[in-house]
Amino acid sequence: MPYNKNMKQVRKRLFISKKTGAIERFKLIKLALENECNTIVFSLDDPFFKSRNRNQKYIKLVKNYAINIEAGGRDLSLLLPRKLFLFNPDLFRMVQGRRTPSHHFCPTNPRTINIIADRAVQLINRAIEYMPAPRIFHLLPDEKHENTWCQCPACRAFRTAEQYIIAVNTVADVLSGFDHEAKIYYIDFDSEPEAARIKPRKNAIISG
Repeated sequence: MPYNKNMKQVRKRLFISKKTGAIERFKLIKLALENECNTIVFSLDDPFFKSRNRNQKYIKLVKNYAINIEAGGRDLSLLLPRKLFLFNPDLFRMVQGRRTPSHHFCPTNPRTINIIADRAVQLINRAIEYMPAPRIFHLLPDEKHENTWCQCPACRAFRTAEQYIIAVNTVADVLSGFDHEAKIYYIDFDSEPEAARIKPRKNAIISG
């Protein structure tokens, strides 16, 4: 991908769901370009980052229009695959005394954090070569479930916004190992920021 010289440009983003079909997404991208969109955001697990040959038409479009490519979105579940729940329920969040694989995970479990870090390495490593500098990643909580986090004894010591920042910081630490200038964008839904004990890393930026 060509280096984007205009590093200070305002980025107008289009988030592409990985569930969007090939024909539909191509139409969305062309429509976005016509409306002065300059940035496409693909999920970390999107096919765009998996096969250079399969995505030649997208890559050509990106080069022709000097589009910024960013990665991420509501990808927290990608960092801890739901299939692990059957034999490892303790990795996932607790609600009313029972573990559930729905929405997020248990961020105070060291094994959870280790898996998230390992998965982040895999996903970032695959995506980063397709992304021009300055590289920006997004790690957002599940839609309409920002406050749906773990209630286990250890996690109850942290507010939901703090549990989310634990996850963001885990990925931010991994990202700094690939590119010390890359940023990870997150949502600030903390109603009591002055009470926060978990501070975001320097490469974690509130999404505008």
